[in-house]
Amino acid sequence: MAPDFPLHTGSDEAFSTVHGLLATSGYTERFLLSHFKLPSIHFLLYPYGLQADYLRKKYEEGDSLALFLSRLLLAGETRERGLLIERLGEPVVQAMEELHLLIPGDDQRRRRCPVLVHPAFDLFIASDRGFRPEGPGYRGKDYVMSGAEHICRQFLAHVSQAPCASFLDMGTGSGLAALLGTKFAENVSAVDITPRAAHYARFNARLNLATNVDVLEGDLFAPVMGMTFDRIASNPPFEPPLKDDMIFSVGGADGEAIIARLVAEVPQHLKPGGRLYAQVCGTDREGESFDQRVTRWLGEAAGDCDTALFLRLTMKPNEYAIQQILGENQDAWKLQEWNMFYHKLKATEVVVGHLVVQKRKEDRPTFHIRRAFGLHTSLPEMEWLMKWESFFAGPQMEAAILQSRPEPGVGWELHVRHAMREATLTPQSYTFFTTYPFEVNLHVPAWMAMLVSRCDGKQTGAGHYEFFRLKMNLPKEDFLRSMGALIGSGFLRIEEWAPPRERAS
Repeated sequence: MAPDFPLHTGSDEAFSTVHGLLATSGYTERFLLSHFKLPSIHFLLYPYGLQADYLRKKYEEGDSLALFLSRLLLAGETRERGLLIERLGEPVVQAMEELHLLIPGDDQRRRRCPVLVHPAFDLFIASDRGFRPEGPGYRGKDYVMSGAEHICRQFLAHVSQAPCASFLDMGTGSGLAALLGTKFAENVSAVDITPRAAHYARFNARLNLATNVDVLEGDLFAPVMGMTFDRIASNPPFEPPLKDDMIFSVGGADGEAIIARLVAEVPQHLKPGGRLYAQVCGTDREGESFDQRVTRWLGEAAGDCDTALFLRLTMKPNEYAIQQILGENQDAWKLQEWNMFYHKLKATEVVVGHLVVQKRKEDRPTFHIRRAFGLHTSLPEMEWLMKWESFFAGPQMEAAILQSRPEPGVGWELHVRHAMREATLTPQSYTFFTTYPFEVNLHVPAWMAMLVSRCDGKQTGAGHYEFFRLKMNLPKEDFLRSMGALIGSGFLRIEEWAPPRERAS
């Protein structure tokens, strides 16, 4: 165990005793959000300014066991050991002391918790206290985030939890994603490059009585060389090097170096049909978009792997830089440094979202797509599109489309631009627009607009194809490709392929 790691592993009995108390105390996310009236416990773990004053008052409103634990484990208050025994019981206090969840405070009669311990998804997660703290105990870099941060929750919300045999959490940090993996995967592996994170992940696995988690320490896939997985999740560092050099945060010289290595190495660790789910931040650049760079990073494996980039946010570099400066409370002069950084990259946009890399399991062409989130886009829509694009690239696609009876999707618009030609107002361009299942502007030729208007759910795809073959000698490949684009964007739907919200209705 590293000498600066604040916790001890202890005995199985100690972990079981502490877990038993936490699990029966009412110390849950639901309690915290209700009592403190917060939309996310992120605000509770990282209070600032007036909000900190408000939370200090809320900590004193009540005396339930859950609130007592909140003061101890979240607020970091110091308590008399006698009071702790009175409220928690002597076996629990002794177990917490054995694990160093309680250590001496300002005198030997008092105890405090040196780390955060917060509830998350019916789990309990220990992590470093404060945000990027200084001091020799942290060695400047090895800070371990709680997993309650907004960016972590965004990542977790967009990883499939469908049952699988093997799951890898790459860059596990506190181990939260790995422990969530125990709920849907038979075997879970977790890897982190920093000893401190690996120690926390092992501690949290034992605290949650998880027996199917193997925590490994090393650089990316080195600890699992030769192993393959059904699913890999990663929230890799992707900050530009303009921020403090924190291992969990900075993603190399251009912010994308670790993502590039992750993408390049992941194909050999995916089983056929297996997927990588990664939260990413990068740049579109002059001559090459971020998703095109992902395909380049795959190298020869691009012929064996599908890629899908789902964007939550797209911003101009200057706007993103201002946002980061305000968030870090940095001086305005720092803006010039950010702008020079993006200028050297020839960056045109900063993109933030989720990357899915899928290893194909049948002999078919691979696909490489990019979509922007709409107002109601979430994981189900991502999963739906991955399944549709996999199906559409396969050999069964042609028969399914020709035998289907397509009908219009829901909630889209057709924008037609007109211009005066020979004193007549004449249509010049056709653009389908929708915000669900993704935000899409699809520019189409006139015949595709006519196709959608003909699709009433009664006539088959074969009938529509025959109409356009006779009318304009349309090649079948063009018809099928256009149908796939319209269905995958939500402008048309066929039986069994309606987007999730439409299917639910």
